[in-house]
Amino acid sequence: MPIKFKIETFADITIVKIPMSAIDAGNIMDFKTDIAPVLDKCDQAIFDMSRVKFMDSSGIGAILSCMRKLHSQGGSLKMFGVREQLIQLFRLVRLDRIIDIYPSRDEAVEA
Repeated sequence: MPIKFKIETFADITIVKIPMSAIDAGNIMDFKTDIAPVLDKCDQAIFDMSRVKFMDSSGIGAILSCMRKLHSQGGSLKMFGVREQLIQLFRLVRLDRIIDIYPSRDEAVEA
């Protein structure tokens, strides 16, 4: 069953609401398949991570793939609404050093 991402466009920025509570080995193939056409149509993406409660190493790998795809197109990936436990995980694997994480949507859009 395809993942239904809620997409909003603001100027040249695509805001993608991640609808699932986990990005892990159980849904990673669907995530990658369904996010690819979204990323094909944009350069600047912001992921709304407010619903995501859990992520494993395959989820981190998928986020890195999204970032690499956008970088190869001359764009970037930012996030907001990241829960504290995920921020701690991102710090542990140093993902917070390569993807900008903002507390709010407005701050992510302004950046």
